Amino acid sequence: MELIDNIKKIETYVCENFEEWGLDDPIEEEYFQEYESIAGASQHDLLKFEEEFSICLPEDFKTLYQYKDGSRFMCILPSMIGTSDMCFCLMSLTEIKKCKTYFQNKKALLSNFPKYFSSQDIDNMQDNRIKPYLFNKRWIPFAQYCDSCYLMLDFDPDTEGKKGQVICYIHDPDEIVYVSKNITELIEKITEKI
Repeated sequence: MELIDNIKKIETYVCENFEEWGLDDPIEEEYFQEYESIAGASQHDLLKFEEEFSICLPEDFKTLYQYKDGSRFMCILPSMIGTSDMCFCLMSLTEIKKCKTYFQNKKALLSNFPKYFSSQDIDNMQDNRIKPYLFNKRWIPFAQYCDSCYLMLDFDPDTEGKKGQVICYIHDPDEIVYVSKNITELIEKITEKI
């Protein structure tokens, strides 16, 4: 339950420090009240989700989602991605399924987009933990920032990566970056900084 204790610390932090992240007051806007009413996903829901995407979800993901099946407008994952502060909202399992109908629903290498990515750009983005894709069916977005940046579970890592690692799709300019080895490490990194 350490993971959930850390999430609760983050909830408190966001409610007290929302201005630092450029967020609306979650209490005043009633985001926190709505968040408090969100139930966790059932084991049955998680099993159906795994079956639908032919994946085996990491235990820490299941723990997080059994606590809260999404966070609506309450941003509970304040993160430093590269040099940018981004405060992500946890997507519900239903939102993830809907998102997968139009985003990360195909495989497309970075090299398939020469208009946007030169060979030099692709070399600069090279990370042996992440395959050189812009889109990959085996990437599962689970948190979003401004409807354009997504934290994703990677179920198709490269040679030095680990299945279930957390990566981030950043839009404009588009890139995929490594974030953490799993959700537990992501949450620990956040709690260390708050």
